[in-house]
Amino acid sequence: MSTATVKLFKPVIAHGNEIASLTFREPTGDDIIQCGFPVHVGEAVSTINTAAIAKYISRLAQVPPSTVRQLSAADFQRCVGAILPFFGDGDAPEGRTS
Repeated sequence: MSTATVKLFKPVIAHGNEIASLTFREPTGDDIIQCGFPVHVGEAVSTINTAAIAKYISRLAQVPPSTVRQLSAADFQRCVGAILPFFGDGDAPEGRTS
């Protein structure tokens, strides 16, 4: 199982301790069921679902939602960048065509 680590620009408090990085585990099917998809894909534009991303940050890094709310905008954006690649590019599996 792969992981991704984000070094934070501004440390936050998690479980009573100051932390300077977050390490995200790869999401499971249960995580997707609980959090939803992190991106809504429309015909002309894709939109990041910030509420779903916040849930993923909490679940995948095993920090409480209060820690996620402490993140600076830049750190939240870096977390988005670490989480989205877990979802791949959406291509059909090899050998399958539409």
